[in-house]
Amino acid sequence: MAFPASYLDKSTAIMNSINKDLSKEFKTLVKFYLYSPASIPKVPNNIEAFSEDHLTRLAQKFSTGRAVKPPAPPSTIPDSMVSIILQYYFDIKSSELEKISKEHSLSMGAENIVGDLLERYIASVIENKGWVWCTGSTVKAGDFIKEISNDKWIVLQIKNRDNSENSSSSAIRDGTDIKKWFRTFSRRNETNWDAFPDDNLKQYLSEESFKKFVIVYLEELKKIIKQDNGS
Repeated sequence: MAFPASYLDKSTAIMNSINKDLSKEFKTLVKFYLYSPASIPKVPNNIEAFSEDHLTRLAQKFSTGRAVKPPAPPSTIPDSMVSIILQYYFDIKSSELEKISKEHSLSMGAENIVGDLLERYIASVIENKGWVWCTGSTVKAGDFIKEISNDKWIVLQIKNRDNSENSSSSAIRDGTDIKKWFRTFSRRNETNWDAFPDDNLKQYLSEESFKKFVIVYLEELKKIIKQDNGS
């Protein structure tokens, strides 16, 4: 079972009511759904599968997924045993443990958002060149999609590191070309931009360009948060 073909045109009206700037991209996503229903995420129990409400929910997720996300430390309470190990095995002074714990928490918060920043950067380069960023986890096992022809699509799954766990792609239609790419190697200090799976676009992607994007994004984000706080 899948969305009715009539929903392809209806998708524009649905997204127009949420975010007009994303209507074209969302329509392409719905077209991909018609081609590959298995790529549609699991339907919540309170929504009828493949209904207009279902499509509206996907549109909302697609739009909300593009909202800015500030880095945030983990909300979990750190394990006190970590400090014991640092102090009694690694000879860290007790006076430094609190500072180290705080810095570790901030580091984890920064690390957790790198993947999101990576997708945002890539989207800023390739989305106006035929690709669509599948924000809001709106495609199983895929972060970007691109239509090659009426009967062939590319699904791109990206990870920040080569040891990041890849989600299963077995549910995607066999005729879909699934490409997987990672940014950095976990055991050597190198990046993988030269292996980006779109030969026509990889010339526009680089680690230096990514760094510049992140700096500008974070500086603008701090300004927005400062304004929202009235300071």
